[in-house]
Amino acid sequence: MKNIVVYMGIGLIRLVSFLPLPAAHALGRVMGKLLWFTDNARIAKINLRISYPDLNDAEIESLARESLIALGKTYAEMGMSWMWPIPKVQKLITQVEGLEHLEKALSDKQGIILIAPHLGNWEVLNHFFRQHLFMTVMYKPAKIPALDNFIFSTRKRVDVGLVPADRSGVESLYQLLNDKGVVAVLPDQEPGLKSGVFAPFFGQTALTGKLIGELANNTSAFLLCCYAKRLENGNYGVVLKPAHDDIRNSDEVAAATALNASIEECINDCPEQYQWNYKRFRRQPEGRSNFYKK
Repeated sequence: MKNIVVYMGIGLIRLVSFLPLPAAHALGRVMGKLLWFTDNARIAKINLRISYPDLNDAEIESLARESLIALGKTYAEMGMSWMWPIPKVQKLITQVEGLEHLEKALSDKQGIILIAPHLGNWEVLNHFFRQHLFMTVMYKPAKIPALDNFIFSTRKRVDVGLVPADRSGVESLYQLLNDKGVVAVLPDQEPGLKSGVFAPFFGQTALTGKLIGELANNTSAFLLCCYAKRLENGNYGVVLKPAHDDIRNSDEVAAATALNASIEECINDCPEQYQWNYKRFRRQPEGRSNFYKK
């Protein structure tokens, strides 16, 4: 049954890839509105109340709706980002902010750690960076072979290096940075307890991964936050900004706090395009309540 669903999903992505982008966005808007009637809406509102306590209920509800519509558009853009000819996708990137930071990082030749939160369409970043560099990301194979083959092929077509999401993969990232290479890490997913520390995120404790801080503390790589936000005209604007240097702090909590502060600054640029339906505050220090419990 799972295989049938996967094949149907892959077929749907291929089908949507034939749509012009405005039509895909219209479909995504419908998908986002449908998500409002799922638990995604409840989770998004909880996260937004935690992160923006000064907003009233009407503002929280409006922002939650916008974020789910943006998420629906991201889903509908999979066909475009995964299957369109690469030059065609690159033409949709019509605005770049902070290119000078990338140029400096490349000229320093000390390696680069790209910090890419789940903001806007992170798949578009692959198309942008391939014009400037070769980067490597961690990859966890999907359990269903058909899905794994599909995802793997989409990553390789944009010439992205892949290492396993395990200890050997972490060692590969260190080696790449020691060789002055470029690695990209998603910083805002909840890690396992052994791989994270509790640090403030939008004023609330969140279990935060230690990997970026450890990589930064043990290499001289340039720390660069990046995201591709959806513009009003339907195209994309890539934003590049240096991350807080205190991510290099040898104190794990201080490093994680600086990482989260860097992510917050990115999100505040376009909060309606952040993935608020993810249970980011699920794990809390012992004795604290579960925010998402019904």
